[in-house]
Amino acid sequence: MKYYILFGPPGAGKGTQAGAISKKYNLKHISTGEMLRAEIAAGTELGRQAKELIDAGSLVPDSVVEGMIENTFNTYKDVAGFLLDGFPRTLGQASDLDQMLARRGEKVNAVISIMIKDETIKQRLQHRAEIEGRADDANEETIMNRIRTYHKQTEPLITYYKNAGKYHEIDGECGDIEAVRKAMLKVFRGIDKLLERQVVLDNALFDQVQKLAHDSPRLRMNYDLRNSEEDQSQRMINVMLPGTKTAIHRHNLSSETVMLLRGQMDTVFYNDKGVEMQRIHMGGDTGVLGVNIPKGQWHTFEVHELSIIFMAQDGPWSPLSKENML
Repeated sequence: MKYYILFGPPGAGKGTQAGAISKKYNLKHISTGEMLRAEIAAGTELGRQAKELIDAGSLVPDSVVEGMIENTFNTYKDVAGFLLDGFPRTLGQASDLDQMLARRGEKVNAVISIMIKDETIKQRLQHRAEIEGRADDANEETIMNRIRTYHKQTEPLITYYKNAGKYHEIDGECGDIEAVRKAMLKVFRGIDKLLERQVVLDNALFDQVQKLAHDSPRLRMNYDLRNSEEDQSQRMINVMLPGTKTAIHRHNLSSETVMLLRGQMDTVFYNDKGVEMQRIHMGGDTGVLGVNIPKGQWHTFEVHELSIIFMAQDGPWSPLSKENML
């Protein structure tokens, strides 16, 4: 199964775009908003509780939403995967989702984010209230509360998924609905190709990943070399462009081997206070093509020209926790 997250602020058009994407890629669209509105329309106890929170611009408890989502995962077996819309909204939910999928031997494949400005959010929600009669979108103070909640609780997910190498961003104001859809389909085509593992690691593959790195706001892109989600080691190609920012981090469970395939870059070691201790120049006329990074060593990479590296370490992939980032 593939697991995608459709991300963005309220009114970004996630629901509008989800139908076409789900149909094309045989995905089950999971809209937490629609799930909750169905409960509200049915007048269930959950619906009554949810309505009070939604009308105030607040979030429904994680346990309720996560239970509904996991039940959907268990119910639909004849799809290629799932498209999550409206979840996760917080770092806690993102961590819970990672754990939920890990129990299934799965992980989030990609996050596709539709971004719009705050003023556009306000205009679209007010217009939607007029068209659909949605009371939760009609009150200006409620709208502003939703925007504040988004920036405070949901926006940090961008960094979370960027660090995991899964984040892809689309300009939700690049044109009309069809223009945004074309931009989304372009991103999905790139993701879809990368999810089909390639046996031969040739220049054509490197060029393909390099193009996706150029298109990424992060200025880098990973290519997972594992044969399946069950592989108990991490192996990947990472294309990095000058200007990309890699957080100072460490791996407490395994050492890491990095081999430079193209370009010039530095591997930089730090102490526990974030003070630079050693800088290893790689590529060019240095004769240095690789480095072994000890377990628990704080480090980062600085790219001088387009660089492609092979990275390997023991153990299954997992997102970096706060205590492993400076």
